Amino acid sequence: MAANKGKSSSRKRLTNSLLSTNKYSNRYNTQTNKTTGTNAAATYMNMKENAGKLQSAASKLLDTGDNSIYAKAEESGDTSQITSQVKDFVNQYNSTVRNLKSAGGRVDTSYYNQMTSYASMYRNALEASGVTRNSDGTLSVNENALKKASVEQLKQTWGGSSSFAAKAGQVATNVQYNAVTSMNSMINNSYSSLLRNFGASGGFFNFWS
Repeated sequence: MAANKGKSSSRKRLTNSLLSTNKYSNRYNTQTNKTTGTNAAATYMNMKENAGKLQSAASKLLDTGDNSIYAKAEESGDTSQITSQVKDFVNQYNSTVRNLKSAGGRVDTSYYNQMTSYASMYRNALEASGVTRNSDGTLSVNENALKKASVEQLKQTWGGSSSFAAKAGQVATNVQYNAVTSMNSMINNSYSSLLRNFGASGGFFNFWS
């Protein structure tokens, strides 16, 4: 009876610890240095989600075919679909950049630098469509300037394989993969550490029996 009680207690402790490791907060961590523990887990979870949304926003802007938002704007003279998509892209871009800066790891910093360097490279084109680069690498939207941008200006900056959206979207794919890899590594390391601790206390074999 006592043995079963001890085994049950070990299971509960391990399960609770693993759940704690996997319980990611939806709130953004504002820490600017490299994060650790649950803060890092929350940051990487948000990074994965935001990078995925950035890819989705980019794909909608990259389509320049006959049924694209650009073709519809050229036909109707209404650029509201494009401007709405640009604002969504900027929001997801900013969230991803902040996540990368917050995580602060070597790979994270490399992707942060890639993202922000593209924003610098396309500075003039971005400004022509009402989007400016901030000192921290994020972007700001001037809605009046964005609304005044022509379909051609918007298409040049945001549409096609050589656009800013394409470059940032490509980096976002790598960012998402790295976020998933980092989360898995954290979980595996935590799991291994927990098992070592259980083994050291004599509870390891009881737990698996």
